[in-house]
Amino acid sequence: MRLPAFVLVLISALPAVPAEPPGTRSFDVVASRWKFEPEVLEVDEGETVVLRMRSSDTAHGLAIKEFKVKKDLPDTGEVVTVEFVAAKAGTFRVECSEYCGKGHSKMRGRLVVRPRASE
Repeated sequence: MRLPAFVLVLISALPAVPAEPPGTRSFDVVASRWKFEPEVLEVDEGETVVLRMRSSDTAHGLAIKEFKVKKDLPDTGEVVTVEFVAAKAGTFRVECSEYCGKGHSKMRGRLVVRPRASE
């Protein structure tokens, strides 16, 4: 089956999705009352972590204290990006850092940093 010419033109006009550099792990995170999706982020020790975050309802924030990450997520749905290195292994709390209502204190996720493999 041959695709019509206009379909081929449309496909060729799509931007290429850049590949992640080696040692990088990216996540799209959506904050909404009163959860983060995905709730658990898993990476390897030493990886660069890129979070592309947005709110789907009201103003939120995202904080991971151990990695000095703290970003406000506006209620406009604008994507906010943060990048950091997962320099130590362990399980770390991801919290909402902007009061967002009665469930705010329970709005948590986890960052799981797996230990670097022994060489």
